[in-house]
Amino acid sequence: MKTLTVFSAFISMLCAFYIGVGEFSACPSKNGSSYYKNCKYEKQKPLYYFLKKEAPNVNAISVWITRTWKENWYPVKTVNEYIKHGYTPIFIFYWFADDISPKFVKKNEKKYFKTLKKFKNYLKKIKGKKIVILNPEYNENGMHNSKMFDILQAKSIIELKEIDNTLVGICPGDFGNYNVIWDGVNWEQYSKSMELSAKLSDFIAFQEMRALTKNSPQQMLDTPLRALAFATYLHEKYKKPTFLAYLAVSSYKNEKIQKEIFENFAKMLPLFKHSANLAGINIFHYIDVPDHQGFFDKAERFFGVKKANGEKKESFKEFLKFK
Repeated sequence: MKTLTVFSAFISMLCAFYIGVGEFSACPSKNGSSYYKNCKYEKQKPLYYFLKKEAPNVNAISVWITRTWKENWYPVKTVNEYIKHGYTPIFIFYWFADDISPKFVKKNEKKYFKTLKKFKNYLKKIKGKKIVILNPEYNENGMHNSKMFDILQAKSIIELKEIDNTLVGICPGDFGNYNVIWDGVNWEQYSKSMELSAKLSDFIAFQEMRALTKNSPQQMLDTPLRALAFATYLHEKYKKPTFLAYLAVSSYKNEKIQKEIFENFAKMLPLFKHSANLAGINIFHYIDVPDHQGFFDKAERFFGVKKANGEKKESFKEFLKFK
């Protein structure tokens, strides 16, 4: 019976196509949803309160499970309400984060699995389909060819797939030479870290992040083609559906570039589905996060398709064409 349940969930995933957004709650404003810190906690509302009117193409929401994650960040009751309203939760399990390295993983493996067990118990309370993206961007700092991490991920997948209606996939980052579209030389380096975990995964996820603080305008504009090439590579090599775990394109200093990239993604999604069996695409932030920090410096604050005050960017109407 357990095998049939897992198989049914897998078939269901293949039949569905997920359009996700990174956000959990928002503040009401004259522009609809706005950054959640714009109002007091008591006035914040779950994002589904706004999505049906603002972005009816969306059917999933993504949240991050970090090393310091607490269950009350995303209360089970609220997550179950999302599911009742037609939104599949995507959990991005990001325990090692940018600290990842062979030494760090070896030192903290027990702590990692302690959090994973806590997360597993949390997932058991969620009534409905759920998707887990495991350790995104793990393939950096000497981890790209780690057989040890491949085994750790395989153990993690086995643990999480014991939960009903749960689909799990690993998530290598698309790193390498962004001046080329097909980057097989770099992508092939990840294979040793994916031999076992890819076989156990329900899908292979990947990510794409670009901003003018780190990328040239042409590298940014090439993102849809590069993503299609990487997705196709992953699908052909591992024979699994693919999933764009998070698309992060900053509008910093050039909102029109973001618009053009989203426009091309919308046009190319049929190709993604045909060539890479893409099962879903999730945007990193739905609304700009003014205090977000990270690799892309100031550009981290502008990954949304809406400004922090709720105003729609030029890319918003292109995002609505994601189907």
